[in-house]
Formats: sequence, C-alpha cells, structure tokens
Amino acid sequence: MSVFKSYLRQLIRQLKALKAAEESGNREEVRRIIDELLEDAQDGLEDD
Repeated sequence: MSVFKSYLRQLIRQLKALKAAEESGNREEVRRIIDELLEDAQDGLEDD
C-alpha cells in the first residue's frame, strides 16, 4: 500500500505542475509533463 501512496503523491505533484504550466501558457512544459506522466504509467504497467 505504501508504494501506491508514494505513486499517488508523485502523481499529485506532477498534476499540480501540469496545471501551473497550463495556466501560465507554457506549452513546452505542459508537453514535457504529459510525456513524463505517460512514461511513468507505461513503466508501471511493465513492472507487473
């Protein structure tokens, strides 16, 4: 369960950064964060 909570904490940090980048109009940062989220999700699936 602690691994899942750690994942959720990281996800929340990334989503907050994504929101801030979107609000500031920083499209490059938005793309970078989305790519990071996708990579993290893919890596999580491959770990199973």
